Amino acid sequence: MDLDFIYQKVQVLSPKAAKIALRMLDKDPHVPTEWVMALRPALAQRSNDAPSFAGTDWMTMAAIERPAIRKFTDRFESREQRHARLWVTSLRKASLAAQGQS
Repeated sequence: MDLDFIYQKVQVLSPKAAKIALRMLDKDPHVPTEWVMALRPALAQRSNDAPSFAGTDWMTMAAIERPAIRKFTDRFESREQRHARLWVTSLRKASLAAQGQS
């Protein structure tokens, strides 16, 4: 998986999923700065129409940060939240793979 593929996936995220992903991207120390700079504008534009975060959105973000929490959040996670979580997870995996290749 490369950055182009990840960038294309931004376009299919809902505004709410993009907002969650943007929040997580900004706080992720494992994603290279150049990736953040490339992806941030697309996520910001995509999330323009997103409503404010709800309680379950915060639970999804906690589940991204601490995967052990996920077993509690699965019941409450919406499709949008799941897409955001999976997008962030795939970005992290791609980042780790790219670091391993360098």
